[in-house]
Amino acid sequence: MISSRALIRIGHQVRPQHIVTRLRCTRFTAPSISAPKSRLLSQSLPTLRKRRNDPEDEQPTSKSSSAADSAPEDPLDFSSLISAYAPIDTHFRAQLSTIAHGGRFNPDHLGSLNVPVKVDGEDMGSFPLRELAQVVPRSGRTISLLVNDREYIKPIMSAVQSSPDFNQQPQRSEDNDLELLLRVEMQRKDEVLRRIKETAQAWRDRVRQARAKHDKQIKDWKKAGTILPDVAKRADKELQKLQDKKIKEIDGEETQTVRALDRN
Repeated sequence: MISSRALIRIGHQVRPQHIVTRLRCTRFTAPSISAPKSRLLSQSLPTLRKRRNDPEDEQPTSKSSSAADSAPEDPLDFSSLISAYAPIDTHFRAQLSTIAHGGRFNPDHLGSLNVPVKVDGEDMGSFPLRELAQVVPRSGRTISLLVNDREYIKPIMSAVQSSPDFNQQPQRSEDNDLELLLRVEMQRKDEVLRRIKETAQAWRDRVRQARAKHDKQIKDWKKAGTILPDVAKRADKELQKLQDKKIKEIDGEETQTVRALDRN
């Protein structure tokens, strides 16, 4: 028999007290079912990270970055072209100066002659003549080569004789075993003028080639839509002005070289 104290009346039903206690314990432990929610949340994180690294999502950013890199900061800035002109100018000015002051037999030009050297049958490499001998102009249209070592005499003689610029065999000096003598050949004036004209024209061609590379870049910008057609047209006009100025400068250098030749 269950005592009356052990009974609890709920509505019209009567339940034992230990059943109610069991129900209370069940409600107390019920919050444990929230644990799977935490696991579900942790399982969903990789999915979120994967979506952030989706290449399709990053593609527009990559394209916009590429377009920004290819876009010019100032399409009317020609400093890169002007910088490209500098080494060209230096090269051809030196050539014109060499022609005007002795031509092929200019000491600087002769000193740059490449001389292959062999010592006791062993290849030692090639050296500029100026590193193997002193180039000294003498009176009477003669150039003296004061050789640094006896081992260099035959290589120098061979290099000078085989060079199309000189095409002569240096002569041994009677007074100095380490001295070679070169005879400076007279150059016809019309031949020198022809060489000056050819050098100046080659200079102009190099300038035009440098400008053509910049023209292509502007056309690429225009085709890609990074610059407006009006800006491209203006850039072309400015480039033409820059080229005309450089060509005029070359004309002046050619004229000065011819005048220097007449004075000599």
